[in-house]
Amino acid sequence: MGHQSDMRGELAGISILEVFSTIIKKRLSQCSVRSKVNGFSKSIHIKKNRIIHVTSENPDDSFYNYLSTGSAVREPDMKKACPRGEVKGLELRRALIEHDLLTYEQLWSLVQEYQQHLLSGFSAEFTGTWEIDEETDELNENIKLDIPIEKFLLEQIRNGSAGKNAHKKFEMIEEVFFKNSQRQLPDSILPYEKHVLELCMKYRNLDRVVEKSELKNEDTLKYVYFFYLIDVLSTEKISEPPERQAKDHLSANIFFSSYEEALKHYNLKFEMIFKILSKEIGPVAASILSKSIDDIRENLPVYLKGAEIDKNGSLIDRKILKKVWYHDYETHSSEFVRGLEELLYAQIYAVKKNLGLDYENQILKWLNGTGIQK
Repeated sequence: MGHQSDMRGELAGISILEVFSTIIKKRLSQCSVRSKVNGFSKSIHIKKNRIIHVTSENPDDSFYNYLSTGSAVREPDMKKACPRGEVKGLELRRALIEHDLLTYEQLWSLVQEYQQHLLSGFSAEFTGTWEIDEETDELNENIKLDIPIEKFLLEQIRNGSAGKNAHKKFEMIEEVFFKNSQRQLPDSILPYEKHVLELCMKYRNLDRVVEKSELKNEDTLKYVYFFYLIDVLSTEKISEPPERQAKDHLSANIFFSSYEEALKHYNLKFEMIFKILSKEIGPVAASILSKSIDDIRENLPVYLKGAEIDKNGSLIDRKILKKVWYHDYETHSSEFVRGLEELLYAQIYAVKKNLGLDYENQILKWLNGTGIQK
């Protein structure tokens, strides 16, 4: 390509998991990760934080060899289908189909299993070089994967690949800080894994987190490392811009005992914002505030993704409470309240955008108890 990335280095100096973490933290929408080990390159193609294809230049890693050494297709049949010797890509796959050696369902399944096999080998490589290339062409492949990077990292943490890296990362770190309330956790995350994140949010001090954890010390640190990799936790205190600092923790020191209580508290704020906006710009206020929800909907916790406002500007509570009634409040309260905060920030921003800074400041004063409703 003639392009040389500045995101590269030696695998001996960085965990391969942190290479993937870089993609998350830099919010790279499309890129490829290449490793070079023993003279052969292996690439993972990524789009919108999802692994979509894996390739290898090593002849030993070919799909032909993968099938020959497995039980899916007998080697004599492989040679019959490919009399000119080993062929690759579409030509090989078509030959297998035309000789009735595989069905379409088997072909798709085996190609995806093969790519996952390459992916597992990639994660085990800790020597050689790595590079992230943003200048990638559109991938001309029919059979692809669809694996979120976060899910891949979680699987690596679970299988024990990150123990030494986690210990090394936090050897000189005393505290971790909650960083990103909009980052979605993998759907497959387990309660005891999320338990570690909740401890980090509650105590911050790593010694305290380890002391309070239900998990073994080394496992606790592994999951702290995972949340660091996916950009939910940071080893440095986050410096917020002044306007966000003014908005942050608008409900600080308020303890809610239930979803209903938290929702009622925030609905009073939403109603106040709606009242101000309606007074100044009329009926269009409802569509403006609804759009502010739509703009962040994909980043909200699952319980709030269907959030809508009623004629008074409140969130329609029956839709939300129906989503959370079977979720334990103590376990999910932090995520739920942070989602309500994100909705509040979005509506405050809508006021600023449509009415100006003075109205935003007035709302912030009222919410913080230092002003009166306009």
